[in-house]
Amino acid sequence: MVIVQLISAKTGEPIKGKRVSVGNNDLLSLGVTDRQATNNRGEVEFPKIKPCNSGTIYIDGNSVYKGKIEGFQRIYL
Repeated sequence: MVIVQLISAKTGEPIKGKRVSVGNNDLLSLGVTDRQATNNRGEVEFPKIKPCNSGTIYIDGNSVYKGKIEGFQRIYL
């Protein structure tokens, strides 16, 4: 499972309502999840996605992170 949390770089507060998807670029697990909205904690869970060495996190359709995807990934916007 992968959990993505969005945090405001200015205020330190969670960002809710953003649409997040995760792309896995590992050779054996290529694909992108459906978009899901962050909750009040700024989090969204992707239970069917495993951590990977090469992935991309998208917010509202825009790539905001490329690299290793951990089980918990915090992104500051």
